[in-house]
Amino acid sequence: MASVRERAKSVASAVQLVIGRAVLSAVNDATKRQLVQFEALKGEIKDGVERMQQYGFSSVPLAGAQVLFVCLGGNRDHPVVVSVDDPRFRKSGMEPGEVAIYTDEGDYILLKRGRTIEIETVNLLVKCSESARFETPILEVTGEIIDHADTDGVSMNGMRNIYDTHTHPENNSGSTNSPNQPMGTP
Repeated sequence: MASVRERAKSVASAVQLVIGRAVLSAVNDATKRQLVQFEALKGEIKDGVERMQQYGFSSVPLAGAQVLFVCLGGNRDHPVVVSVDDPRFRKSGMEPGEVAIYTDEGDYILLKRGRTIEIETVNLLVKCSESARFETPILEVTGEIIDHADTDGVSMNGMRNIYDTHTHPENNSGSTNSPNQPMGTP
């Protein structure tokens, strides 16, 4: 009959095999449920493993990310990935309570303290099928605003220049002067 110590050791070994850490090697994001491949114990490759993600959030982590998996029923042949982290690219230096979504390229959306949202990227595309509305007392833009950008786009500064220099034809006597109140330039 096994001693209590031997039984405890056996239970501890079984528990260690139920939850594990691994290194991600591949991701298949073409299916409804994302499937991954990872290496757990030295040489233990698991492929086609289901990755659970939080509702409303989806990502395709890069090879080399760290994986936390559980083996349902303690069976190492049926793991499920429950978490993926990649400290190589994690947005750091945040204040307690702040939340970020980030990529390996340095893009991020940061929900900051003081009810401020900071977005860092090269290009931002917002797609709306009906309209976009900003309810704010002041809208600040540090660069140009361009109307009809996909066709014959004109910047706000261009519209100011046209307005400030335009004239109107007079009946048989030439043109009017430019407006006496120019829009001005920024």
